[in-house]
Amino acid sequence: MNIILKIQYDGSEFFGSQIQPHGRTVQGELQSALSKLFSHTVSAVFSGRTDSGVHAREQTVNFRVPSSPIPPDKISYPLNGILPNDIYAISSKLTDDDFNARFNAKNRTYRYFMRRTHDIFRNKYSLFYPYDIDIRKLNEAAELFIGKKNFQSFCSMHSEVNNYICDVNSLNFFRQEDEVVMEISSDRFLQNMVRIIVSVFLELNSGKIDKPAIARIFDKKDRRHSPKTISPRGLFLWRVDY
Repeated sequence: MNIILKIQYDGSEFFGSQIQPHGRTVQGELQSALSKLFSHTVSAVFSGRTDSGVHAREQTVNFRVPSSPIPPDKISYPLNGILPNDIYAISSKLTDDDFNARFNAKNRTYRYFMRRTHDIFRNKYSLFYPYDIDIRKLNEAAELFIGKKNFQSFCSMHSEVNNYICDVNSLNFFRQEDEVVMEISSDRFLQNMVRIIVSVFLELNSGKIDKPAIARIFDKKDRRHSPKTISPRGLFLWRVDY
């Protein structure tokens, strides 16, 4: 049986989603809970990894079990009784045997939240940025990121990938109550890519760089020519489309 599981998590206390030898991870906690539920070792495949401190409003996972005494669409209920408080199973259902949460994903969407006002209770979920944001200016520059491009300048120098090509199909800024949100969708994302892109836009907002400078960053294909990676607080994997 191949089961699709949709989960959400608060990434504040995790060393990313992908399991690793040292440090608490979302995958590690989820696999541990699934293994307890089914009384044998269960491996989970994620749609993609999220970095340390990054949250997920909706992450898609699939896992396989020989059989299940629990109806596939009810698995999320007992699972939530085992999972820690910072991971929640939204839904579950049976899927095709050949479905793979990572390789079948067509589009991934992230949102980054920023606010101008101090609020210690929101510090884990949005970035405090005490300056006005010119949304019109940023949206005019967003076109530079749209399409199939080489994002080598916008990812970690330690990214372990065969190529740096990503097909970004949308990027826009909008206001939501007292926050400014950047939403970006692409077929794939590189390590730290969204956080570096946010940092580029904030430098554009402050006047430190302009649109031609962003174009030159693309041309350099070198991480050293883009701004520092901004904080993970405020970044959410928003949804995955299939």
